[in-house]
Amino acid sequence: MGIPAISSGCPSTNTRPNQSAGADAKVKSLEQQLQKLNAERQKAVRNKDEEQKKKIEKQIQEIEKQIQQLRRQEKESTKETGNDQPAAKKASQNSPDTGKYIDVYA
Repeated sequence: MGIPAISSGCPSTNTRPNQSAGADAKVKSLEQQLQKLNAERQKAVRNKDEEQKKKIEKQIQEIEKQIQQLRRQEKESTKETGNDQPAAKKASQNSPDTGKYIDVYA
């Protein structure tokens, strides 16, 4: 007598797929822009271009605000969904082997 296999087509336990990954990518992109602007600001300082320096500093401040806002949103969404579990527990829940093995009783 055989026992039929259980389908692994179960819904994922992750309630926010790729949301945090998207936020992380956005933050990294903004940080790269910040580095470029800092280099441009230094160049403006060397060239004694005060107007350009002020313009770049405003852009830097806006990007820093965006980064802070994204990080704050990420913290809040983590609290709301209760995803502040230990990393080891998360890893076991999202493991590709979850549901792969079946106990067979004779």
